[in-house]
Amino acid sequence: MEKEKFFLWETVLKNIEKTLNNSRTFDLWIKPLKLVDIEGNIVKIEIPTLAFEKTFMQFKDLVKEEFYKVFGFVPEFEIIYPIIEGQEEKETSFSFENFLNPEYTFENFVVGPCNRLAHAASLAVAQTPGIAYNPLFLYGEVGLGKTHLMQAIGHYVKKRSNLKIFYMPAEYFVNEFITSIKNKTTHIFRNRFRNLDYLLIDDIHFIAGKEGTQEEFFHTFNFLYNNRKQIVLSSDKPPKEIKFLEKRLVSRFEWGLIVDLQVPDFETRVAIIKKKCELRKINLPEDLVFYIAEKIKDNIRLIEGVINSLAASSTLLNMEIDKNLIDENIEKLYNFKKEEKKVIGLKKITQVVCEYFGITEEEIKSERRVKNIILPRQIAMYLSREFTESSLNSIAFEYGVKDHTTVLHAYRKIKNLIEKDKNLKDVIETLKERINE
Repeated sequence: MEKEKFFLWETVLKNIEKTLNNSRTFDLWIKPLKLVDIEGNIVKIEIPTLAFEKTFMQFKDLVKEEFYKVFGFVPEFEIIYPIIEGQEEKETSFSFENFLNPEYTFENFVVGPCNRLAHAASLAVAQTPGIAYNPLFLYGEVGLGKTHLMQAIGHYVKKRSNLKIFYMPAEYFVNEFITSIKNKTTHIFRNRFRNLDYLLIDDIHFIAGKEGTQEEFFHTFNFLYNNRKQIVLSSDKPPKEIKFLEKRLVSRFEWGLIVDLQVPDFETRVAIIKKKCELRKINLPEDLVFYIAEKIKDNIRLIEGVINSLAASSTLLNMEIDKNLIDENIEKLYNFKKEEKKVIGLKKITQVVCEYFGITEEEIKSERRVKNIILPRQIAMYLSREFTESSLNSIAFEYGVKDHTTVLHAYRKIKNLIEKDKNLKDVIETLKERINE
């Protein structure tokens, strides 16, 4: 019975992963949960740190529901922490493996023209930390292999040395920092992240706009860099294009090597599909491999998800894999038939800005140069540049200004003010949310 309950717990986790349909969320917040014991209806769950508890509560009902389906009773969860208060020395090396996907290794990474430099650079820093490229900054759209390469570095180092290494999503870093402030344990937090040979942080753009976290990361970065420890970061954009990222961090991120990962070409996608099929032990005819490669052109993660889904359909449901099943899985799991992207036009921006500031469209387009009209007009021109691909002349015409130089002046002015004025920054963020509604 002892072994059976842990086997059933693994079934619960697999069911949750399917329900969430988001591998990143599952890997970050569900996979690290560990079953410790079951006593009656009390289920003891170990979570890595205090920072996990708040987020775990958001998924608590889902975990309960899936637990009930497998075990047959409604559990009451008892949260257990792996670190006993006062054992600070243990807290510096916890849960590294919680974030690592065992398949994300260099051996399983398919190299093509789109990612050859990123692969070579990642292997170089894995072999010679703090010497080859420091920091290494990987950027590219979602699903192009950034996370795979970062975790591959983790596996490589862990397998071949005793160096201290930690990989984590930036969201985790932020949550841990907030928790350390709340619990007055920032000294433990600092020791944990500065006592490393490798620090790998995924989606570093997540710290943008979070002033306290950026301050803390700035000092952590300096400490590690000055001690020749390896730093690897990833983002969806190069450092200079990450909005609300402090200039001093942008500067440091550019000290090393910045590499972008491009959308894989057809041949690379075919190779990726074949590698994923090999890992899942399914045989796909060449024509179906080509069919998937044509269908999914810009996201390796989608390819991986579709192959996983096909493998499950084939092995668990005994279904024959054909084009119809492929289409069904693509549409069902990944919304391949996406709704046409909502186009935001100048009219929408004008309406939102006028409504927010309590002025009319006639006023914002007028030649009046009073403060309560000039600022909203400049904000509208700034947002028009941010949200649309309209030409400067088109924006100038929309707001009744002299020419494109006035638009450029307004854009630069608001952009500079945002960096200095927190209230204006909040106003801009509110307007962006309303424009996106």
